[in-house]
Amino acid sequence: MMGRKLTSAGYARLKEELADLREAGRKRALERVKDARKFCDFREDVTYTEAVREQERIEAKIVELERLLADAVIVETGRPDVVAFGSQVVIREIPNGDEETYRLVGELEADLAEGTISVTSPLGNGLMGCVVGQSVSIDSPGGTLDFEIVHIER
Repeated sequence: MMGRKLTSAGYARLKEELADLREAGRKRALERVKDARKFCDFREDVTYTEAVREQERIEAKIVELERLLADAVIVETGRPDVVAFGSQVVIREIPNGDEETYRLVGELEADLAEGTISVTSPLGNGLMGCVVGQSVSIDSPGGTLDFEIVHIER
C-alpha cells in the first residue's frame, strides 16, 4: 500500500498526538473506567459504558495513527521558486486584490482554519507548479476564480 504523503511538520504533529494518546489519553481513559466501576451496576450503567467506549476509541485511534505513521511518506519540497507539496504560498485574488496565504499539504493534514489546503483540492492542485508572478484560474462551485502568485516559501 502506498503511504500517505505528509510534510515533516505534519508527521511530527501526528507522532506527538500518538505519544499523547499512549501516555495521557490511555491514563485518563483508564481512570474514567476505574471511577465509573466503583459506583456502577455493570448491566445498565451509562457512565461506565461511556468510559469503556472512550477507552476503545482511544485504542482505535492509537492503532490508526501507528499504521499511518508506519506507512507515511514524508515529502520534502524541491525548488524554492516553484509551488510544490509543502510550499507556503501567498496568492492575490484578481481583480479585488485580497491576499491569502496557504500551505499545500496532503489530505490528512489539510485544515483551512489552520491555513493548510490539500494538494488534491481544486485550489491546491491549480497552484502546483506555479511560480511567482504567474496567474492561475481555478474552477470552483461559485465560478472561476483568478489568482496571482505573490510569494512562495518553504
